Amino acid sequence: MGAYEDLAQVLRQTQVMQQVLTDLEKEPAALFLAICKEYEATKEAVPDHHLHLSGYLGEVAMRVLLAAGLIERQPGRRLSVNSYEPTSAGTEYYRKLKGERPS
Repeated sequence: MGAYEDLAQVLRQTQVMQQVLTDLEKEPAALFLAICKEYEATKEAVPDHHLHLSGYLGEVAMRVLLAAGLIERQPGRRLSVNSYEPTSAGTEYYRKLKGERPS
């Protein structure tokens, strides 16, 4: 293993890096649930200004959801650049997630 790989391994073992990796899983899930919940209530694509996208992690979360095919981007309307709605695959995941939540 080279010096870069050694350094990367040391960094991965820190609590800070572990938290970043955890956040990289949690942030897209939270964003996905927020989009699906609002879409379910309104039956309209969710405008970007309704979403809490903080910094780089928020942008990455959005890109992850789009790349996974769970949401699709629509042209924005009044006051928004883009809007988002769940795909059929996203709707299915949302249905399953709702079923797992305690009532």
